Amino acid sequence: MKLRAHHIFCIQGYIGKGYDEDFTHNMDKIVKHLKSNPKAKITITDSIDCICSKCPNNINNSNCQTQDKVTALDSKVIDLLNLEKDKTYTYNELLEILKNNLSIEKFSRICSSCQWFEYGYCKEAMSKLLKMT
Repeated sequence: MKLRAHHIFCIQGYIGKGYDEDFTHNMDKIVKHLKSNPKAKITITDSIDCICSKCPNNINNSNCQTQDKVTALDSKVIDLLNLEKDKTYTYNELLEILKNNLSIEKFSRICSSCQWFEYGYCKEAMSKLLKMT
């Protein structure tokens, strides 16, 4: 499974809401798969991934209508978590890396420009995840 780096954050805060029914159904499947398969293999990418494939902002499966924004988010997450683009990790490894390198303050700095940030789902989920360490 290929994932944009910033989608690691999105998965944590996902609560079953999304852009439309196709997007939500796809995201439901991805999140359920990862949470029930902690050894699932994930390759970090900075291009269209399995979540983007059903996003209404996806342009011909090659680009995003908000490309500059998502590219900046991916870059910030890759830098913060010391991830390598095109490297494969297990979902568990990514969660451990996230727990060891993230704080609520860092999360807020990275994600505050996201349209979903204002709802607080992600911040609440990240707070719970970080308390588990």
